[in-house]
Amino acid sequence: MDSLLTWAYRSGASKVSFQTGHCPRLRIYSRNRRVGDTTVDEAEIAQIVNHLYGADGMAHMQGGGELDTTYEIALSRTERLRYRLNVTSTRGSRRSVNIVLRPIPGLPPSLEVQLVEPGIMEAFRPRNGMVIVSGGTGSGKSTLIAGMTVAKLFDPNGHYDIIEGAAPVEFLLDRVKSPNSTINQSEIPRDLPTFEQFIRGCMRREPTDIIVGECRDSVTMSAAIQAAISGHALTTTIHANDVALTMQRIASLCPLAERENLISAVAQSLRLVVNQRLTRSLDGKRTALREFLAFDRKLRTRFLETDPAQWPGLTRRAIEEQGQSFAQAIDKALQDGRISEETAARELREEG
Repeated sequence: MDSLLTWAYRSGASKVSFQTGHCPRLRIYSRNRRVGDTTVDEAEIAQIVNHLYGADGMAHMQGGGELDTTYEIALSRTERLRYRLNVTSTRGSRRSVNIVLRPIPGLPPSLEVQLVEPGIMEAFRPRNGMVIVSGGTGSGKSTLIAGMTVAKLFDPNGHYDIIEGAAPVEFLLDRVKSPNSTINQSEIPRDLPTFEQFIRGCMRREPTDIIVGECRDSVTMSAAIQAAISGHALTTTIHANDVALTMQRIASLCPLAERENLISAVAQSLRLVVNQRLTRSLDGKRTALREFLAFDRKLRTRFLETDPAQWPGLTRRAIEEQGQSFAQAIDKALQDGRISEETAARELREEG
């Protein structure tokens, strides 16, 4: 198993998956590849789960659970391969298990290598307030945030004290030798049971920056907003398809009992929202397309004075006035020679 995962990592696979009754599969640069012709039976799936998670892995699954953690392969004293691991029960013609492993690079590519736009570079390190990176699963959200974090750590004038909580922690950044900044990372629920408890603990540790791996529920969103309005810089991710829908998602995640106050706090604390997706590039790999909007004081006031139901429309107008739309990102990628005309046309059709 470890030999297969090592080979997949070195082949550039972004995903390795196993499912009961099917052949193993890889996903390499947005293309699915089958590994051999032999299907994996129930006994083999159980062996794989127990190998990746531990002796009680399959017993946990049989109780109706889900496994979401990391898996490491030690190649030598100094080289380790890390994977994000998810195991989920599924049902088709029979009950089965789906195992998905997503390789995690040792360190993220720099923001320059990720071709991050100047408008994002100017806005991603506010003194306080919220930076949100949104997109679908596998769109590179964690990689972008990790690149931002490393840029802060390497900044000789930064003096950042960064605390991150994620489920799981993907990039282990304690090895980054920062001249003046620090980072501490906790994995939820291994190190702390919930994001709410993680954020509450952060408030007693005097960080400059807090990173929340994902705002996926109202409790986490409420705690994240409270951190952002308490003088910290808060960076997090949200699942949404564009910046306008991200704003809608933020409002919907605010608990009903506190929605009015929290939405007002969001309007005052937002600093940058980036939505990212990956598309096929001319070299056969993938390149990032980004829609983004930086929030100055005037724009925050406009959101504060607007009904949250109207936020998506206001967001789209603001992007045209002072941000970057996906249509502009697609045109730039085409002009830079990163994508083909066919890919550009397909992406623009999806934009409607």
